[in-house]
Amino acid sequence: MRVIALSSMLTLLSMGCGEGSTAGLGAGGSGGNPGTGGSGGTGAFTPTLTHTYDPILVNDGEERTNICQSWVLGNDEPIYVNKLRQTNGGGWHHSNWFFVPEAAYPPDYEVEGPDAALEGTWRCSDRGFREYLAAAAGGVFFAQSTQTLQEIQAFPDGSALEIPARSVVVGSTHLLNISAAPLETTMTMDVETVPAAEVEIRLTPFSFAIGQLRIPPQENGVPKESRSSIMCDLREPFLQYLGKDQVDYNVYYVLGHYHQWGKSFNLSFVQEDGTRQTVFDIQNRIGEPIGSIIDPPMNNNGAPFLRSECGFINNTDQELRRGLQGGEMCDFLAYTDANLKIGVGGGENHPMGEDENGVALYEIDCGPIVGFKAYSD
Repeated sequence: MRVIALSSMLTLLSMGCGEGSTAGLGAGGSGGNPGTGGSGGTGAFTPTLTHTYDPILVNDGEERTNICQSWVLGNDEPIYVNKLRQTNGGGWHHSNWFFVPEAAYPPDYEVEGPDAALEGTWRCSDRGFREYLAAAAGGVFFAQSTQTLQEIQAFPDGSALEIPARSVVVGSTHLLNISAAPLETTMTMDVETVPAAEVEIRLTPFSFAIGQLRIPPQENGVPKESRSSIMCDLREPFLQYLGKDQVDYNVYYVLGHYHQWGKSFNLSFVQEDGTRQTVFDIQNRIGEPIGSIIDPPMNNNGAPFLRSECGFINNTDQELRRGLQGGEMCDFLAYTDANLKIGVGGGENHPMGEDENGVALYEIDCGPIVGFKAYSD
């Protein structure tokens, strides 16, 4: 298994857009428990920062991509984010948000005109925005569950995202208006920060994204159920970037991702003997959060492997592949205390036959692992 530098990998976080099935949440094993209802957090929420992005017009039946939005934080010192709540006016199929230095994506006045500004709405391609570059330049700030109107991303007490001084939040958006009338929609972010003295753990992201996804079509008019999984051995990146002979980390938050044919998501630690310990297991419909705080955080208990799996029900006559609207995805984002950023795109897809219930099984090779140490101090 190869471990490579982030700059030579296509993506660190490529969670596109998702839809799902019936509600249910659970996790097992020692060392931690999931949050409730997939809300990403519970308890009081006291915003210390609030920002509403520019309204975006989406015509009836229109799908819009290549739209970036930016928020200049103007922070002279690092800030520490413990909770984040997004609300929007509909039409937000999915969005990924990153924190980057102010100099990362300056306006291109020749392309965008003299009124272009560091904060606002702009075409991602005009400033060369790519999600993997944003993740490398700063980090993952927030990922939206598909078509959620409101959700909370929250971390256990004592843990937070560190946002460096003079940062900008930049979001890559995917909007879809399935209504019969034009829609002008906005997103608002409320952020709860905590004092640096209260932060014991600075969190960093793990993300797997299955590139070679294959979801079989229905058979004789009967929807076909399938499951696709990917499992990665994390020993090499822990040794290469942290100098550790053992894989040891805790998971603090998990967000799964699938589209309208998705029915479930599972994330598990796996020991060398194949024993699995579930970190997060959920079945939620489109428009419902597919993420949760893990409180208390769950330790991997020495398990060297991390495995994610999505379940699908395909009611079309076509094999579904990875894509935006009309395609599928099986991705996840997790925040850990490993002091290590990891991203995986996935390799070859192997059909594994069917289980006793006729569910088609697919196993995807762990592709090149993107990895690097997050903090030097």
